[in-house]
Amino acid sequence: MKKGKFLFLFGLLLYMSGIYLSTIWVVAGAAIGVTGGLLMGASTYYLAMKN
Repeated sequence: MKKGKFLFLFGLLLYMSGIYLSTIWVVAGAAIGVTGGLLMGASTYYLAMKN
């Protein structure tokens, strides 16, 4: 699996789990959600570099 797709899927997983966890633990869920969003955003750099 390529780096961009891996980062996107892993970021999406973190983002969705952060949304779920923020209903229970607000600070931890928000931090995980933000990290997942950052990974999804960083993956666009690699997805745009298709040759």
